[in-house]
Amino acid sequence: MSFIFQPAVSLAGERYELPRPVTKLVIEDVWDVQRFKVPLKAGDQLAGHSQNGVEITLTGQFGTRAGELTASEEEMFAALEELRTALHVGDELQKYSLYIYYDELTETYRRFQHCSTIRFAYDLSDVHLFGYSLVIHAEDPVLYATADEA
Repeated sequence: MSFIFQPAVSLAGERYELPRPVTKLVIEDVWDVQRFKVPLKAGDQLAGHSQNGVEITLTGQFGTRAGELTASEEEMFAALEELRTALHVGDELQKYSLYIYYDELTETYRRFQHCSTIRFAYDLSDVHLFGYSLVIHAEDPVLYATADEA
């Protein structure tokens, strides 16, 4: 098996692996179109397709971070604070890349570029395993295959 699931964000060469397990990752592509409808006639016609940016929704838990077990509430909270800092986008220069897979065979990463955090929610009610939900917007809809990590 050559594809390894490695969700991470990277900004200015600094890579932050998302806490694991990541239980769900959904990528949503959306296109703008002009819809034409003729009254009293079945069906319609779409024209002028243009692809928007991509919305990526991740759901996960703070069980491990970069391969290290986060067993205590204090360790999970520290990982939460690190993740909040890594996901913060204050201006254009702070947009990051979202890495999804590493391909061992070709030594390339699959990633989205020009990403911003739209929503970050976290559940602290289970003292044994904090949960989180993250929505990221990638302005560029291309899923790149690159050899670099930055």
